[in-house]
Amino acid sequence: MTDISLKNRKSNWVQLKEIFTNKQVIVSLLATMTLLILFRVGANLTLPGVKLTSTAGSVDTQTSFLGVLNILSGGGVTQFSFMAIGVSPYITAQIIIQLLSSDLIKPLSNLTKQGEKGKRKIEIINRVLTMPFALMQSYAVLSLATTQGAITVYGQTSLGALNGWQTFSLLIGMTAGTYLTIFLADIISKRGIGNGITLIIISGIVSSLYTNFSSVYTVLVLQSNQPYDILKYLSFIVYIIFFIAILLAVVFVNGTTRKIPIQQIGQGLSKDISEMPYLPIKLNAAGVIPVIFASSLMTIPPTIAQFLTPGSDGVNFINSYLAIETPVGLTIYAILIVLFGFFYSHIQVNPEKLAENLKKSGKYIPGVKVGEETYKYLSSTLNRVNCIGVPFLTIIAVIPYVISLTTNIPNGLALGGTGVIIMVSGSLEFWQALKSAQTNYGYYNLTKRIKTSNEYAIANSGEDKESKHLW
Repeated sequence: MTDISLKNRKSNWVQLKEIFTNKQVIVSLLATMTLLILFRVGANLTLPGVKLTSTAGSVDTQTSFLGVLNILSGGGVTQFSFMAIGVSPYITAQIIIQLLSSDLIKPLSNLTKQGEKGKRKIEIINRVLTMPFALMQSYAVLSLATTQGAITVYGQTSLGALNGWQTFSLLIGMTAGTYLTIFLADIISKRGIGNGITLIIISGIVSSLYTNFSSVYTVLVLQSNQPYDILKYLSFIVYIIFFIAILLAVVFVNGTTRKIPIQQIGQGLSKDISEMPYLPIKLNAAGVIPVIFASSLMTIPPTIAQFLTPGSDGVNFINSYLAIETPVGLTIYAILIVLFGFFYSHIQVNPEKLAENLKKSGKYIPGVKVGEETYKYLSSTLNRVNCIGVPFLTIIAVIPYVISLTTNIPNGLALGGTGVIIMVSGSLEFWQALKSAQTNYGYYNLTKRIKTSNEYAIANSGEDKESKHLW
């Protein structure tokens, strides 16, 4: 066991060395880091006409709506920048289009089956649908922030006191910031390394880690009512230990796979299953997408509330039952994560397509008939795996809100939560993307060298010289 672990550790170091000695990978990595730095600069530029007050820095920990939005925007809400709402409207548009394209609207369903051409058309629809969501969320964020006294706009403490042009310029500025964020994410996905949207969200989470730990230290140590100082520091140490434990648990679950053995037709049966190639299905097959989708949907009711009359029945209903920090709202949030977890895992793994590909390639699962039986087996296996992975994902996501309901720690500073899941899952995906980029560039360089050497050999062969002389 020790020799195996040392070999695996050595191979990881070798992979890391190969990654950082590959020029193309280094260039792509530097391009990705440069774009993320540009985003962080933009996320810290406050909108013209907006002035932050002393409470602006902690506004994301005071209101769950702004806290969730701050995570999805990559940390832009705390500075009320151009990119304050980030990719949240785009994610919401994607959710709606994906749900509607699941045989609910036939034209959209047909587009999903048209390959790359259909994907481009759906992407255009996503971009167009992003516009109204961006305008609504921009208004909601500004309205809620001015109501809480976190900002003043053009010297006013209410959006209602502004003229039409001032309100329009603020909304257009934040909407433009959303499209600029999407543009940067697209460049990272196409020219850089990893998923651009996920990396932008991670950049905001990582940049706020120090601030969050400082705030927790203030709450647990400096503002604590404990009579003994040792208990104050002990509570902070326990917080750190549990935070690390949750990180390790999320890493473990994201790295755990269910291995389904695969057999090739015509090669004969292998007696030892461990020697067979296998099809891996992750314990958390859907990744971080269910949490992001559920968080985006939970921002819709508070957004609508900002357009209603303060103190009306509609606003009271939303604040009492649909806000994520309430017991009912938290239950809805958990249910959404579970539903999206099961739904999106079938999109990610796609048992029907897997069964079809296995049949075409002449492969099968031992003891399972090819075709419909394979599809049913893969679907049932995926559902059983989800019965472990999805509840774990849900528990980690709701932990901060449960802690905030039972303690004096704000939900934005509590253990676990959306930020930890996105940070861990996104980091693991980025590492896989790095290894994939190194493999692809290595293969490209190898084929290029082989092609060059073949051309050189042909050019210097006697037959080639004779043909040149004849011509």
